[in-house]
Amino acid sequence: MTTDELTPGKRLGRYELLQRIGRGGMATVWVARDHAPRVEDERLVALKAIHHELAGDQEFVDMFIDEGRLVGAIRHPNVVEVYEVGEVDGVMFLAMEWVEGDSLHALIAESGKRRPIPPEMAVRIIADAARGLHAAHELCDANGQHLGVVHRDVSPHNILIGTDGGIKLVDFGVAKAMGRLGEATQAGQLKGKFGYMSPEQARGKSVDRRADIFALGIVLFELTTTRRLFRGEHDAETLHLVVNGKIPEPRGIDPEYPEELQRIVLRALERDIELRYQTAEELASDLERYLLDHRIVVPRSGVGSLLRRVLGERIEQRRQGIRAALKAGGAPLAAVNWDAGPLSGTGSGVGSAPSQTSGLGFAGGSTNAGVPHSVSVRTPARSNTWLWATLAGVLFVVALVSVALVLRRGPATTVVTLQAPPPEPAAAPTPAPSPAPAALPSGESIDGFEVEEDAGAALQRPVPGPRPAAGPRPAPGPAAAPAPAPVPVPQTTSTLPRDNPYR
Repeated sequence: MTTDELTPGKRLGRYELLQRIGRGGMATVWVARDHAPRVEDERLVALKAIHHELAGDQEFVDMFIDEGRLVGAIRHPNVVEVYEVGEVDGVMFLAMEWVEGDSLHALIAESGKRRPIPPEMAVRIIADAARGLHAAHELCDANGQHLGVVHRDVSPHNILIGTDGGIKLVDFGVAKAMGRLGEATQAGQLKGKFGYMSPEQARGKSVDRRADIFALGIVLFELTTTRRLFRGEHDAETLHLVVNGKIPEPRGIDPEYPEELQRIVLRALERDIELRYQTAEELASDLERYLLDHRIVVPRSGVGSLLRRVLGERIEQRRQGIRAALKAGGAPLAAVNWDAGPLSGTGSGVGSAPSQTSGLGFAGGSTNAGVPHSVSVRTPARSNTWLWATLAGVLFVVALVSVALVLRRGPATTVVTLQAPPPEPAAAPTPAPSPAPAALPSGESIDGFEVEEDAGAALQRPVPGPRPAAGPRPAPGPAAAPAPAPVPVPQTTSTLPRDNPYR
């Protein structure tokens, strides 16, 4: 059987094909239903069926299987998880997690018709992708020895964005397997990717993790400047530009481009690998520090909102097709957990603190289709119980933090006015000095940022007036109560930092 003979409803082992979502130079991508032994463990997966002409090359097959199993050991929120590499009836396939969304390439292409991707979101996307790269680069065997995993094909096609805003890398090891093919076949598969190679890769030299960092630097440059960095009239010219072409400074393109961000971009694009970032973690840390120093917070939900606004209609059509296929196959639709929610989003997407939960993404419909947001088949009651338990825990923690802050600041000061008894009028007693409320401790966090309180931030203590002199005793008769002494009102001179403009 060949990949051209695959149709909805057919099965490859335990995987039932539901809908074809993309076709590239190497494989056809399907969304499939994983028929697990237990119903509650069933899930949707993305399945890549390798083209028959490639599956006939035994050296490619061996490398593909080895690399697939190796990558299957990577467990990180920013890397697409590989479930199985196998072969059924002559069709080689790769089963991966299904994540609803699309590729960065698709987002760039569609955004270009409207307005560029906001630069702060571009920084967030690349920082998350760098975290995934570092996890793959650090993969070790059972003896703790580094396995030397290198992606070799970092590009917008293989950076995936989920409808929840999660970022994932896909297709680790594929480029290495493609290297086993003949030159003519390999050139056909790599067409359009030469502009994202590192100089050492373009020269045909051995590569390490720093090659992936250079490629990610190219994507960062293009996202933040809206310009292609290396693109010639043909592939040979593009490779020449990668090796020898001048890398322009972003501020030469846009005078308002931040200097700190330019420094990060140019270091990632150093042709001298010793001057380049040595790890993807260093690159991610610098990008996150840049956002923090400029008081910019980009939550995952903001990135997801951008994706849904730009590509929501396309993703919704795919979703409806999957639902129809599930219904035709008799799957319990009520048990399918569509985590991403409605595919319509508004808002700037820049503001509140970013979520630290795992992110998922997808590449569908483009020439290098990957995988979409994990949509698993689970029982609704179990999911709801987990949701309510989590919500109750969050509310409990918020209540504890609120009580702790109130106790730390101390009780509020109350001013009480006293009057003398009617039979013996006397001078009004001087009110006791009011203790100043506790000032905000130095280092308290406001919106996640450190602030220092100056001396004027505390309430000023009222100064009591002089005791009035006692006069002669009044003649016998009803005594009028003296007017109460004016109560000093504490003056507040607190100066707090300005609100976060990105809230």
